[in-house]
Amino acid sequence: MLTITKEFLFDAAHKLWRSELSDDENHALYGKCSRFHGHTYRLRITVSGTVGPDGMIINFEKLKKLVTDSIIERYDHAYLNELEEYQDLPVTAENMVQYIFNVLASILYEEKVALESVVLYETPTSWATMTRDS
Repeated sequence: MLTITKEFLFDAAHKLWRSELSDDENHALYGKCSRFHGHTYRLRITVSGTVGPDGMIINFEKLKKLVTDSIIERYDHAYLNELEEYQDLPVTAENMVQYIFNVLASILYEEKVALESVVLYETPTSWATMTRDS
């Protein structure tokens, strides 16, 4: 299988928080991450498909525009807890990567490109991955 990968950076703030829990319970569950804080997230999008007459699966610029328009513009410099998709979910890397994968999979399907994986780095040493076979 032939794949290409594009990487993106965005800055966003959040807190790990469940509304049904008290401040003390959230702190016991999430520690210091229950307080408002931010990250520079690194997002890696890997796609596969047929190489066209232009020699590409998808033009990197087109992939950049699709991801930027649907994800980066929404998330960059946002308070993630305020976004609709996280009203009933804690804003963890796991929940974020699932949401991002689902949004991009349908967009890329329209372009006849398969989304193989989404990797979201919350820090340089901590990340979540969702693959097409998940």
